Amino acid sequence: MGENNIRSQFTELSARQWDYLLRETLTPRQAVAFLKSGLPLRTFPDNLRRLYGGEDVQERLIAGMTEYAGMDEKPVREDSVRRKVQNWMKNKKLPSDREEIFRIAFALGFDEHQTDDLLLGTVEQGIHYRNPREVVYAFSLRNHQSYQTARANADLVGGYRKDAGREQAAATRILRLEFENLPPGEDIMNFLMCHSEKLGFYHNTAWQYFMKMLGLLTEGGADEEEYSIEYVTETYLRMNMPLERRTASYSDIQKIIKKYWPGVRSIKGMRNRTEDVTRKVLLLLYLITGGIRDGKYDELDEDYIPAGEILEEHCRRLNWMMEECGMRRMDPRSPFDYLVLYCLMPRDGDDMSASMKLIIAELFEL
Repeated sequence: MGENNIRSQFTELSARQWDYLLRETLTPRQAVAFLKSGLPLRTFPDNLRRLYGGEDVQERLIAGMTEYAGMDEKPVREDSVRRKVQNWMKNKKLPSDREEIFRIAFALGFDEHQTDDLLLGTVEQGIHYRNPREVVYAFSLRNHQSYQTARANADLVGGYRKDAGREQAAATRILRLEFENLPPGEDIMNFLMCHSEKLGFYHNTAWQYFMKMLGLLTEGGADEEEYSIEYVTETYLRMNMPLERRTASYSDIQKIIKKYWPGVRSIKGMRNRTEDVTRKVLLLLYLITGGIRDGKYDELDEDYIPAGEILEEHCRRLNWMMEECGMRRMDPRSPFDYLVLYCLMPRDGDDMSASMKLIIAELFEL
């Protein structure tokens, strides 16, 4: 077992959520009640203010986003931009498009690391250093270039678009290390051309984790056919999540949990690499497979391991997987992460997947 240091990595508020989850007698109803009333969420405007550090964040965003809107083919009115930014600062209608998040970063004068932090906190995946367009943006942010310059260069990288071989799981880490050593005066286009064989728009490491866990669910026995994606999605991944698309009557917490919940189409897209693997899918598959169990001995199966240490170890393993995939580490203040962490804590003999079904049913009052 690893050293017990997960809690020490959290902020004070996150540590309180962690301590609450350590209660072995915590029921799904109690966990959901706390999620609805006592969980201090980490919001988008909170992250903006934390990273920016100034009082004029809204005004600067409006000015920058208005300027950048003029670069698009379809003109955008300033009052429309103002309403959009005001909604963001009220934590409403938040940006989910990565291009728009990069625009926000340029407007606020963020550097490469601040932008990576903003991406992780907003769409749960930081700068993808195998994506040629995002490499251009990272280079411009590092060298304090304008969004206009970055956009002009990024629009030229279409010819580099290719997907690295599926076996190159470490390609992103290798490319990032080489990018970190790139001299300030280097031609970014030359860098991309020299590394074109490593470029791609999807996350290889995440896809390999996804395929390994999905394979554990689809494979049949010695005399059985593989289970279909439709069967696996409905039997394992749905977990009592309501199928209805209209969410107007849902609470904010319910909307957050339901958002991007995987269906048959998205799972097929991820398998065929027409969609990128999401963080939510990786976490759900981890729960369903019991921590990527493949029949091998795992110390966590021993009865003498305290429940709190089991949660610690699972969280440590998930953080390692998330970091390998360029995704956000586990955060007890994130509603979905909170539910996942609840399910990782052994309680009443329920496995992780069964715990998630119970808590989803409680959350949506099924």
